[in-house]
Amino acid sequence: MKAIILSISSDIGGELSKRLFEIGYEIYGTYNTKKPVNEFIKNNSLKFNVRDYDSKKYKNWLKSIGNWDLFISCVGTQDPIGKFTDVNLNEWVEGIAENSTYQIASLMQALKYRSKEVIPNIIFFAGGGTNSATPFYSAQTLGKISLIKAIELLDDEIDDSKFSIIGPGWVKTKIHHSTLNAKEKAGDNYYKTLEMINTSTQFNSIEKVIDDIIKIISLPKELVGGRNFSSVNDELTIKNLKRLKLLNENFYKLRRKLNNQ
Repeated sequence: MKAIILSISSDIGGELSKRLFEIGYEIYGTYNTKKPVNEFIKNNSLKFNVRDYDSKKYKNWLKSIGNWDLFISCVGTQDPIGKFTDVNLNEWVEGIAENSTYQIASLMQALKYRSKEVIPNIIFFAGGGTNSATPFYSAQTLGKISLIKAIELLDDEIDDSKFSIIGPGWVKTKIHHSTLNAKEKAGDNYYKTLEMINTSTQFNSIEKVIDDIIKIISLPKELVGGRNFSSVNDELTIKNLKRLKLLNENFYKLRRKLNNQ
């Protein structure tokens, strides 16, 4: 089994690679700045930014890997943080793209090399803002909402692969450095993040997120394909997911109540 992890140098990506290696995956990963140090990955890694999805280097790396069974993108950014009227527009457009279209395009380059012997899994990470406004984080929110919908579209169009997305909740990782650096530009969330990091034990653990990813990998396409899961709130068991599907075929998908489409 072969797994590709975009941003394997992220906190979740690094721990995820260890777990997948332990259960038998051959690990390949990309990093943006810090090269992985684990022996099982450092010779299989690629310095890569998702905006370079069409680069010859990336495409040759994918070709060298061959048929993969699992593709996970841990890419994400909160930047730029601030009001619509205050943020740098070029940074804002890039922020949306990094949270969405660049990742999708990177996946599209990889899909041609997916395994044909099993149903491969493709998993992305969602973010806040699905069910409420997230002021000052418009680039991240808009990008992640787009990514949620893209997963549904891909899963509907491509029958031989399984596409899912999971929201990790508040996990104590480097992504929150953007909020701390933004300070008052992040509004009340700056003080909330500062308090959470310094005093709270309410973070969702990386281990819980990885456990849920392993569960998604093991579950059938009809129950997890095209769906947006919450690591904090959802019970990822066949029994529960079958129950939810009987109640609503479109459970955990972006929908407005009473609209048919």
